[in-house]
Amino acid sequence: MGAVLAILTSQALSPIEDGAVKDVKETKKKVNKPTKRETTNLPPLTLLPQEVAIQILSNLTATELCLAGCVISPWADMTEDDILWFNLVKSEWKYAKYVQDRILEQSWQSFKKLYLVMDEAQLIFSVNPLKGIEYLQDHRILSQDASDIALYLHTTEKLRKEERCTYLLQHRPDVLEDYVKLEDYSNQSVLPNVLRNFLTKFPAKQCNLGKEQLGLLLIKFSLRYSECNPQAGLSQDIVYNICCSLMLLGYDFTHPLIKNKMSKREFIRNTREVTPGVSNDYLGHMYDNVYLIGPVIVR
Repeated sequence: MGAVLAILTSQALSPIEDGAVKDVKETKKKVNKPTKRETTNLPPLTLLPQEVAIQILSNLTATELCLAGCVISPWADMTEDDILWFNLVKSEWKYAKYVQDRILEQSWQSFKKLYLVMDEAQLIFSVNPLKGIEYLQDHRILSQDASDIALYLHTTEKLRKEERCTYLLQHRPDVLEDYVKLEDYSNQSVLPNVLRNFLTKFPAKQCNLGKEQLGLLLIKFSLRYSECNPQAGLSQDIVYNICCSLMLLGYDFTHPLIKNKMSKREFIRNTREVTPGVSNDYLGHMYDNVYLIGPVIVR
């Protein structure tokens, strides 16, 4: 019976319908397979207007740009273009945007040379932070001013946290003060979240933070937070005491040997003694944040 139905069905298709099916299949093949004309109709890069060619090359990384200039000889001059390399410098080191005028005043052989100097300084910094900063100062990219060094450290995301911690906490605590001033905590009312984000830049285990270094970080953070949020009515001392209480709470929650975890009532009672004028509801929200999200310090 099934064989008969198949025969009848095949005979029921008219020649027109059968041809339509073939046309659809041929159309799909043409759509899925680009023609030779479509793939070879692009003009060489050297024949394009210079502005267009530079715009195309701006999508390459520094490594790709160097390789393109070496492998494809007609591109060699275009890949050395100062606009390309200066834009690469500003995209990878935001610091260059802030001191652009100072950089342009110097007689660089090329902005590719500037890129290589800043890249070399970053590599040196990963081995010896002091030498890395001195390398930039020797090339007159960085000044001796603490605020200028802080701006470089704050805006250069590719620097390793360990070396940045070492430089700020062990070698130049004066730069740390300017570094923290670059943080903007305006209208950020959830103190545990702000503290947690700040301490991610100084992971305790990687930076080998001791009590003195951690205390120094909390002092600088507390001052900056109270400055950015005067409407909260929290002095530096109160913010500092709350931060210490939050860190102790996180330790209490995560330590495996502490079986009886601190309750919200206990946290409020203990913290209230060192934070006069702070409401119980506010402290209760602090407790809930650590309980739900986790400790404020990154280990």
